[in-house]
Amino acid sequence: MEREGVVGVPVVVSGWPTGRGEAASVENSRAYNAEVVRRAVEGVRTPRRAGVGVEVFLFNLFDENEKYGEEFERHFGIFGLDGLKDYDLNFN
Repeated sequence: MEREGVVGVPVVVSGWPTGRGEAASVENSRAYNAEVVRRAVEGVRTPRRAGVGVEVFLFNLFDENEKYGEEFERHFGIFGLDGLKDYDLNFN
């Protein structure tokens, strides 16, 4: 994007689905989100923006059974459609 003159655009959504898609699973979602949290807690920066802090927002806390789009789009939550937690995350 920088080659096109676009700078300072943050990535605002990141996550991994727990089901209904290729490579979508509770374990893959847990591993992905655990690594995102670890990097945030440890203050890991990106190589391109080593001096810039990174804000992290996990997408999404709850699965959404009325969300439009592909079926996997409904399954990004740490909590499933039944309201029960699919997996634990350590925020320390």
